[in-house]
Amino acid sequence: MATFLDVGLVQHFSVIFPILLVFVIVFALLEKSQMLGNNKGLHSLIALSVALMMLFVPGVVKVISLMAPWFVLMFLLVIFFMVLIMSSGTKWDNIASYMSEWNTPHWFFLIIGLIIFIGALASVYGTSMLPYSSEDQVNASATGTAQGTSTDTGNFNQNVGRVIFHPATLGMVFLFMVGSLTIRLLTKN
Repeated sequence: MATFLDVGLVQHFSVIFPILLVFVIVFALLEKSQMLGNNKGLHSLIALSVALMMLFVPGVVKVISLMAPWFVLMFLLVIFFMVLIMSSGTKWDNIASYMSEWNTPHWFFLIIGLIIFIGALASVYGTSMLPYSSEDQVNASATGTAQGTSTDTGNFNQNVGRVIFHPATLGMVFLFMVGSLTIRLLTKN
């Protein structure tokens, strides 16, 4: 029996939503930038071509399908936060003038967007993003039985790859990025 809560049919059309999203974004960028003139037919043809070419790489569709709900959630939180600020007496003109300059909120949204993108890539491509890890290490980390990862494999390329993709190295890079952005934003006039 079919109910209004049955979403099984929607799964068959799940590829349409990322295609529409890519089409709309590419079309909007071409219209806004006027890079190829102001021919809407050409812009729509290019946007449709890019959106349909996306079908040849199924991983891209999965990445977009994973990222889209998070960006919608972030957009809704921003809207709710602006409504909260406006309910406390702040005028829309003040919010708009503050958001028109490249300030701290823009960096915050850029970093959150990058985290969402990297998380979606890691979720879709998983261990294929770490080409230099051995199967034993991948299986041990998936089951949670890894005590430590050795970077001494006897192969120079695997050693370099394991050092670059080691969690301690990635954590250090993340802390350096946060620190550099913090210093930049604190010292900006």
